[in-house]
Amino acid sequence: MPAHKLLLYPDNPDFHPADPATLLACLQDIGLAGGSFPVQGQTRYLAGEHFLQLVTFLGCSPAIEFDLPADTGAVATAAERGDFCHISLTLAKERAAFRGGGRVPPPRCPSCRKAVSDWQQVLDDWQRTPHRDAWTCGQCGHHGRIQALDFRRHGGFARVFIDIWGIHPSEAVPVDALLTSLAGCSGTGWRYMYVND
Repeated sequence: MPAHKLLLYPDNPDFHPADPATLLACLQDIGLAGGSFPVQGQTRYLAGEHFLQLVTFLGCSPAIEFDLPADTGAVATAAERGDFCHISLTLAKERAAFRGGGRVPPPRCPSCRKAVSDWQQVLDDWQRTPHRDAWTCGQCGHHGRIQALDFRRHGGFARVFIDIWGIHPSEAVPVDALLTSLAGCSGTGWRYMYVND
């Protein structure tokens, strides 16, 4: 079952932490991530002590759950559904992966800003032959990499994603201090988007 998430990912789609434990330590040091818990062979993390200072929730009174279910047998199911806010790290081993869950609107050309109507075909071609990531805009003739398409917070390319589970689209945004801290830990800038995957 798909779960709503806020994803943090690097500006550089080819960035991969030399040691993922260093990135996780950074998330815990700044207070985004707290203690760990297992879910189906993966390690996930509770929201840390400064989570609410690093992620701003929008709206009058959002109802956000941070605690594990009292029934330990229900933890895995609740985690997979995103019933409570928690964090995981997703790593793509060999190359950047595309993430964009739910209904992804057409991305825009980074040059002319026109919608790229054939984006799904371009993405499918790239996934079959990833070493061929060149793309040409049918509107303005701009040449670039497929990773430069602007999905406007609905999709993106990276080798590492920080998944913040239980956040619906546009329900919350990372504060500048969080993105700056991630840049300091990794040496690259960071972005965010929303998915339901």
